[in-house]
Amino acid sequence: MLFPTQLPPWINAGRFLALSILIGAVCASPTSSQDYAKEITPILREHCFRCHGAEHQEANVRLDNLSGDLVANRAAAETWHEVLNALDSGEMPPEDEPQLSKSQRKILTTWLRSKIDSAIESTRESSGRVVIRRLNRVEYSNTMTELLGLEMDYARDLPPDARSADGFTNNGASLQMSPLQLETYLETARRALAKVIVEGPKPKVFRHEFKETNVKKWLGKPQFSNRLGRQQEFLAKIPKDYPESGAFIVRVSLEAELKANTGYPILEVGVGYRPDTKILFKEFEPVEIKSPIEQVVEFRGRIEDFPLPVRGQGKFPGLVIRIRNIYDDGSKLPMGKNEKKKGMVFPDEPHLPKLNIRSITFEGPYFEEWPPRIHRQILVEIDEKDEKGEQQYVRQILTPFMTRAFRRPVEANEVEKMVSFFAAIRTESPTFEEAMRETLAMVLVRPEFLFVVEPGSEKKRAVTDWELATRLSYFLWSSMPDEELLKKASAKQLVNSKNLGAEVDRMLADPRSEYFVNQFANQWLQLNVLENVEISRDYYPQFNEQLKQDMRGETVQFFARLVRQNQSALELLDSNYSMLNEALAKHYGIKDVYGSEFRKVKLPAELHRGGLLGQASILASNSTGSDSHAVRRAVWLRDRVLGDPPAPPPPDVPSLEKADPKFHKLSIREQLEIHRQREACASCHRNIDPWGIALENFDAVGMWREQVRRKKGKRFESIPVNASDTLPNGQHLEGVEALKQYLVENRKDDFARNLVERLMTYALGRRLELSDQEAVDQISAQFVKDDYRLGNLIKSIVTSESFQTK
Repeated sequence: MLFPTQLPPWINAGRFLALSILIGAVCASPTSSQDYAKEITPILREHCFRCHGAEHQEANVRLDNLSGDLVANRAAAETWHEVLNALDSGEMPPEDEPQLSKSQRKILTTWLRSKIDSAIESTRESSGRVVIRRLNRVEYSNTMTELLGLEMDYARDLPPDARSADGFTNNGASLQMSPLQLETYLETARRALAKVIVEGPKPKVFRHEFKETNVKKWLGKPQFSNRLGRQQEFLAKIPKDYPESGAFIVRVSLEAELKANTGYPILEVGVGYRPDTKILFKEFEPVEIKSPIEQVVEFRGRIEDFPLPVRGQGKFPGLVIRIRNIYDDGSKLPMGKNEKKKGMVFPDEPHLPKLNIRSITFEGPYFEEWPPRIHRQILVEIDEKDEKGEQQYVRQILTPFMTRAFRRPVEANEVEKMVSFFAAIRTESPTFEEAMRETLAMVLVRPEFLFVVEPGSEKKRAVTDWELATRLSYFLWSSMPDEELLKKASAKQLVNSKNLGAEVDRMLADPRSEYFVNQFANQWLQLNVLENVEISRDYYPQFNEQLKQDMRGETVQFFARLVRQNQSALELLDSNYSMLNEALAKHYGIKDVYGSEFRKVKLPAELHRGGLLGQASILASNSTGSDSHAVRRAVWLRDRVLGDPPAPPPPDVPSLEKADPKFHKLSIREQLEIHRQREACASCHRNIDPWGIALENFDAVGMWREQVRRKKGKRFESIPVNASDTLPNGQHLEGVEALKQYLVENRKDDFARNLVERLMTYALGRRLELSDQEAVDQISAQFVKDDYRLGNLIKSIVTSESFQTK
């Protein structure tokens, strides 16, 4: 179904409503002939006026005031295209309404196709373009990191990105810019350049080595040790000789004790301090240690990004490095005891892996040479020059920097504007470096950097190689083009389908494509909702919040594998494997999966998993946190998977929870039956509930169940699961397996077209329009012909006219 999320929310409330819109638009259109009015008016009376006339407007729709001018009213044209799809699929009117005759259906579809073709032709030169858009938070952070060579939290002070109606955060129409936000970009650029461009003599370097813990009192009563299990820590305190700015490095020399039939030890390094009755730490990304041999693991950061004590203040002065082994198999922790000489002592856990710390070294500020490499990449070393020579040097700096920042060859007049700015502030700047920082900061707030800008004309045109390189990189990497892409753009080797296909393969194989699979999968499938679901400790006392990240990881890595290995997208509907790590495998009851790394795992048939509908991220996201929620799961499936979202409930309809005071004591089927007693609710829920009821064997955290547990006072009682229901078309669904089979056999092309539309919307950075219809049709047909292979789909999109037209 094309463009469902751009239509008014009531459009998808059953196909009957869409038919009504079509008929009303035809009759209201000033371009309709008298013959059409004569033929369509009886249809209107028979099918539509009862619910959508002057006296009654179901879903707030009145038919006699709808525009039928498809050329002047693009929104109406897109709505009509949606209606044509509904008519072609034979889903309107619904079974309980009078049906159209063959002649009536032919009249409507013939008229509609001719009008849509005319509308497409009239807008061919003025629509369907990739709009100018601001970089979103992820794109901005990645671009700044690539451009400056400095890892920093660039998005720290930026507001959250707005989501479009499609759910994406890279939609140009949703990415606004305010004066305050522009100031934030300027301050962020200044903050970054202050770290990149240095001046003055080489700073003093502090180096420390620790063989054992040198802290005696600490919160939490850990056991201080070089041999780290779950309840031991290694603490190294630097009382005063440490830097307060600049890069630093921590090296941990260690050995690992690996155990059979369990996971690997996980090394966590944190840096911070203890103010008094609390501890403040920031941790590096943990590292899984898979080899038992002695090794050195390095952690790099900037000291100002970590909690720092105020010198001369506090009861516990000094900077502290904390080393822990955070592997946990979920078993009960043994009790410890306090010994006077040793402090806290915990019994050994011989079944769990350990880390043996040999030494820890700290070095900061850390640099291999002075000035650092990232400084010299921008400011090459030169001899002192007079004022004229200094400005020429500025040109030599700005030309390559602005070329990379603007993602295209820079014009001489663009460089001269920034040279003039430098000259204006140079006399008031104490040093050349300070003036250069401010000049470069001005470059980093230019629209050419903050926006994906493509100079254009009134008419459509093909994109240049430079523009195509930028579109490709922000589609597949969420970042600026790399040197290889820019080199191909300079040689005009990109606007060629053969070269472009090879480039897509290279980019998808690059680690930076992780940003694409993460952003697209999370936003398309609404995985971010999982963070807002509070899992009930009454029902799931052993649930670990970290498991939410593993749930999302399964879905993202599953999608990533399909993309990178060019597998069939139908595996998203059903498959015999998934991507699991140790924690999630245990959650599902799958044995012999060890380690935090996600890998392909064959799924036992009795678990009824495989595909998105068996993944905990989807099931938990669409739950209450204590139990399943059939309606939420059904709406998600119809919207995200099939592109057929049901209408929102009327404003006067109470939520399920308010429909009956004893709601929480009822089964899901009893809850829905109460809700269906309202006539306004019944028609909608017939089209919604069966999709979600088929998933009732999965509880709130995605575990398989045969009984539904519900709380009764302080105890729990169980009732049998009933996952059986019938779709409005008469298709009976007996649980999740029947649902997946139905989707694969009967709705796979609906799913495929929806995926094409979602992926195109993300790739183009804008909503789809009527003028994209031809491209969507062609790409969808090729997608089916290619056996639904995702890698091929991406190539079809980047070689399409929609992607390559300005």
